[in-house]
Amino acid sequence: MPPVILKIALDVPINRLFDYLSGGFNAQLGNRVVVSFAGRNLIGIIVAISNQSDYPIEKLKAVSNVFDEVLIDSPSFKLLNFCADYYHYPLGQALISTLPLRLRQIKPAVSRKMFAYRLTENADMALVSPKKVVMQLMLTALQSKQEVTESELALISATWRKAIRELTRLNIVTAYEVTAVKASLPTSAVEPTLNVEQKKAIKCVLALTHNFKPWLLYGVTGSGKTEVYIQILQRVLSEKNAQGMGAQVLVLVPEINLTPQLEARFRSRLSQFPLVTLHSNLSESERLQNWLAASSGAAKIVIGTRLSVFTPMPQLKMIVMDEEHDGSYKQQDGMRYHARDVAMVRAKQLNIPIILGSATPSLETWFNATNQPADDQKTQQKQQYGLLTLAKRAVENAALPDIYCIDVAKSPTENGLSPLLVKALQERLTKSEQSLLFINRRGYAPVLHCNACQWVAPCTRCSARLVVHLSQKRLKCHHCGLEQKIPLQCPSCGNADMRPLGHATQRLEQTLQTLLPSARIARVDRDSMNNKNALTDLLTQVHNQEIDILVGTQMLAKGHDFPNLTLVGVIDLDGALYSPDFRAGERLFAQLMQVAGRAGRADKAGQVLIQTAFPQHALFNALRAQDYASFADELLQERRVMQFPPTCFFALLRAEANHFSLVGQFLNQALKIANDIKTDVMIYDPIRSQMERLKSMERAQVLLQANTRAALQRLLKEWMPKMRALPIATKVRWSLDIDPLEF
Repeated sequence: MPPVILKIALDVPINRLFDYLSGGFNAQLGNRVVVSFAGRNLIGIIVAISNQSDYPIEKLKAVSNVFDEVLIDSPSFKLLNFCADYYHYPLGQALISTLPLRLRQIKPAVSRKMFAYRLTENADMALVSPKKVVMQLMLTALQSKQEVTESELALISATWRKAIRELTRLNIVTAYEVTAVKASLPTSAVEPTLNVEQKKAIKCVLALTHNFKPWLLYGVTGSGKTEVYIQILQRVLSEKNAQGMGAQVLVLVPEINLTPQLEARFRSRLSQFPLVTLHSNLSESERLQNWLAASSGAAKIVIGTRLSVFTPMPQLKMIVMDEEHDGSYKQQDGMRYHARDVAMVRAKQLNIPIILGSATPSLETWFNATNQPADDQKTQQKQQYGLLTLAKRAVENAALPDIYCIDVAKSPTENGLSPLLVKALQERLTKSEQSLLFINRRGYAPVLHCNACQWVAPCTRCSARLVVHLSQKRLKCHHCGLEQKIPLQCPSCGNADMRPLGHATQRLEQTLQTLLPSARIARVDRDSMNNKNALTDLLTQVHNQEIDILVGTQMLAKGHDFPNLTLVGVIDLDGALYSPDFRAGERLFAQLMQVAGRAGRADKAGQVLIQTAFPQHALFNALRAQDYASFADELLQERRVMQFPPTCFFALLRAEANHFSLVGQFLNQALKIANDIKTDVMIYDPIRSQMERLKSMERAQVLLQANTRAALQRLLKEWMPKMRALPIATKVRWSLDIDPLEF
């Protein structure tokens, strides 16, 4: 009998599969295995089973163990195989990196056991006394449903465990183990009345739910995009296939802080469908439990951040991506994928629709949705998106906020605030309305400065300055985490008169406490929201009218609905107007539109005040008109002239090492190899990164530019193996970023 040879993907930086003998284990595709590799034990995934090997059979090792759970199904493997190929990343590392941490460990996957309960065939209800109310309620639930889970029983009574044990003892109820899914509490949430635009969007999507079709749901802030999602998903989830299996849907969100609010909304409206979340704020046990619920089909709705795009879901029928423009969807280390692009490929492979929602779509999505002229018309037609527009706010009488620019040259700021903005804050306090001040910089001040010699506190590990955190009496680097005490005198000249320059959230909060002592002020940034439930608790306080003024970073810029918030003030953003990054304008406009959208979402008029030295800048003109479409079209024209994405395609080779000479040698050798390959790709000379040193590592990069994606991929397929074979490649840390967002 020929030997059974397992082709196994391992979490090692080698782009190939490894052959092992089955060792008598009953192995299946997708199983986790334990193997010996280079003198240590590793977890691997079986991706193929064969009777042949390119290596002598007698030299092959046998696997040490096989775990019987099947983790990676065929569609998931197909998706990950595509990603490993497109992003030129080792398949084994791609596969293992998408698993919950407990599935990457060399031990059985253990999650909390959960049981469901059914009535036995000969259940005698008369054995239960009518006085035992909890038991009677449980029997009613068991009679109305084929099975009831622990989480559903917990909603009936806090003493359910004692009651169910008694019912089991009486042989009225039998228990069996199920995949754990948290139950949603049934509510009497009123379905809002839809406007004409919302009805049209829902009708268009539901007409094509059984085919691959990308949709861009372009709606202004507060236009009811979430309600459109919910009503579409209600219909999709209600359908069953020929085997009676219910559908699953994947809802992607950019950041953790949006998950609780969206989860609550979905649970209240779709309580009949089991829902789980997947994000980094979960414990490892919770993450494993939810992942297994999704991969088994028990969870019908999965709400998660970017890594959730790889979660196995056997009955996936639709993908929704909220705030699709957000940069958080781009992975910046390991396999540098973009969740939007991966979700698009997954939807196409499964032949299902995908909805991308945003008030300020990324230019890549806008390009595909608005019939922009393309050099390759055939390719453009393949990527054609449907465009659904919501131009009005969903709440009746809720208008878009009025946006004004405060010229700081005419109205100088004092302690970061102009008199006009302070007056507007005072007016809101008088009316018992809420305000939000947005400054995208945490800490007290961005710079500690010596007036005598102009010294500023530098980070010794990065090409950056240390940020002043006055309450902790510390200087911190927000890039590498370096911390040190605030010096009592200047290290350069000995001057004791050193001052923090500029403003950040802590200093702004302090200033407001002085100017408006009666105001209840809350600061929202990564420093103040480090507790697991801190943000949820704060949002509850806002909705309960226990806070007058919010001071925050981009954590508050999107997704939140504050009906009593009528004023948004934006502070200290001019630096982004003239950034060397060609995407800076796109990002700034999106950020400002999102934060402006927090104002006036109910029946009270909203106002946005932006402090700037450049009130006539084209970006502010478009913002005041709240005309994203025209602004995006102008940016696309600029990108076409300058030959920037999305009208062309980039790849970025980054390298870093303790000594820049090693970086230079590696990049120059890589450049020589690329230039020797016949190609129509433009390859630029190596240059230093914008941040030349990060975490004590010297950095540089090489940019590649192509008119077509295919041309770029042809070069990379030939270039990457030759680069990996360079002796110097092991002496530097390097990576390839396809479709980079940051330079």
